[in-house]
Formats: sequence, structure tokens, C-alpha cells
Amino acid sequence: MQPSPEALLARLVDLELKYMTLERFAQELSAVVAEQQRTIDALTQETKRLRERALDEGSEVGPADPPPHY
Repeated sequence: MQPSPEALLARLVDLELKYMTLERFAQELSAVVAEQQRTIDALTQETKRLRERALDEGSEVGPADPPPHY
């Protein structure tokens, strides 16, 4: 038994609405990921700049000595 044309149309509309929602979510997620990448890039540049500055001042950047209680 085949579904009626009205039932098929209702399913098609439902699928289109779900697709539009998923597409919007994908675009929002893409924007969030892009902003996070910009933040990561800025932090990477800042870290590099601070490391170079510390090396220029004669101090070496490395792991800190453990606290005396260890």
C-alpha cells in the first residue's frame, strides 16, 4: 500500500524543515569554530612574542622548578 500524495508531501516538508535547521546549525557551528581559530592564532602569536621577548632579555623560558615541598 502506497502512502497518499498528501502524506508524501507532509514528509517532504518535514524533511526540508529538518534540513534547513541542520544547515543553520552547521553555519552557526562553522562561525564558532572560525572564531575559536582566530583566538588560537592570536594566542599563538602572543606566546611566540612573549617567548622571543623573554629570550631577548636573557632569561630562558622553560619548565618552572618544582615547589620546595616536592
